[in-house]
Amino acid sequence: MRRVRAVAWREFRHTVLTKGFIFGAIVVPAIMILAAPLIPLLMGSETPPIEGRVVVLDRVGGHLEALRIALQPSGDASPKPADPLNAPIERRPRIRFDATVEAAPADADEAALRAQVGRQELTALLVITRPNERPSAELLVSSNASPRHTRFLEVSTEQALVRARVAAAGQDYPRLRALMDDGAVATLRVSPEGMPSPEETELRMLVPLGFMMLLWIAIFTSANYLLTTTIEEKSSRVMEVLLSAVSPMELLLGKLLGQAGVSLVMLLMYGAAGLGGLGALAMLDTVPLSHLLWFLIWFPIAYFMVAAIMAGVGSAVSDLREAQSLVGPAMIALMVPLILWMPIVEYPNGGLAVAFSFIPPASPFVMVLRLTAANEPIPVWQSILALAVASGSVAALVWAGARVFRVGVLMQGKTPTPRELLRWIRTR
Repeated sequence: MRRVRAVAWREFRHTVLTKGFIFGAIVVPAIMILAAPLIPLLMGSETPPIEGRVVVLDRVGGHLEALRIALQPSGDASPKPADPLNAPIERRPRIRFDATVEAAPADADEAALRAQVGRQELTALLVITRPNERPSAELLVSSNASPRHTRFLEVSTEQALVRARVAAAGQDYPRLRALMDDGAVATLRVSPEGMPSPEETELRMLVPLGFMMLLWIAIFTSANYLLTTTIEEKSSRVMEVLLSAVSPMELLLGKLLGQAGVSLVMLLMYGAAGLGGLGALAMLDTVPLSHLLWFLIWFPIAYFMVAAIMAGVGSAVSDLREAQSLVGPAMIALMVPLILWMPIVEYPNGGLAVAFSFIPPASPFVMVLRLTAANEPIPVWQSILALAVASGSVAALVWAGARVFRVGVLMQGKTPTPRELLRWIRTR
């Protein structure tokens, strides 16, 4: 164990104390953690008001007043309209509108008005025509117009066209709007025990994805380091010097443990950054303690499963390009959770999710998706069986990786075929 600890410390130190790792895995998450308290301030910052002149070239007629009503001020800092039924529909960014709305003469030179928009002499130009007996509009803004300002003008113009069309038909717009106003619907998800809980559709999709991507980044960053360092040490003959002091099994175990520390550092840093961001947004309740505990249980299983594959491949080849052909099949299996994350999150107890929960090496990532997505608990027998299957797979992969590592670290020449790797595994 003393030699294993020495190899693990060497592997950890030579990876963590590089400039690239310090910047990517420590400095960047640290900046994210320190910037987390600024998120509410940035999200709550007020957009500058819309100022200047908005010119309306109405070739149909009857839209100017509707547009002025639709462009009433929006946002908490703006005065409330006297008549709520005549207020604009709030599908726009919350922006104060302080510009003037002017009507252009019917014989106005449209090209000259467009040029004024380009020179930023006008905030916007609205040209209303009637193709096919239905009014439509063309909104022109300058090249440096804010996207939020543009969206505000777009939605307001759409509402003005509807308001004018209703008025032309002799109908009462406030009454029609009141009849068509969206009702408030509270969606609750009922558990098998009959307990209701609020349904958060967006969070149920994004939180599991965040957990899986955190697991993916932490594991594959260190596993990639393990692959590349093994290839470099083998091609530069450093591996032969190391094997003069330790056995292949001690070297492999030390490398796995050293890179496990690297993976843990990344997990802690980026996990703290994510929790800090949720805390700044007052959304920590979306990550229950049970989710964190399950995540920490599956993390070492996923790491040793992937790291054993990478170590075995790295010892069998002498060039990074050669490694791609051997890593490819394993990467296809590991890409399954990324490809199927949406159906798994939508139906965490469905047949697809249950089936892939017992198929290594994708099973740890699928189980993390299921456990963090399900509002109702996953059957205990599935969690226990998945843990048992994954643990057995880890033991088998580490054993097979050690067999390949024992033979491959001193082999030179052409890349072994999959049949030759199987022969190395069977060799005593």
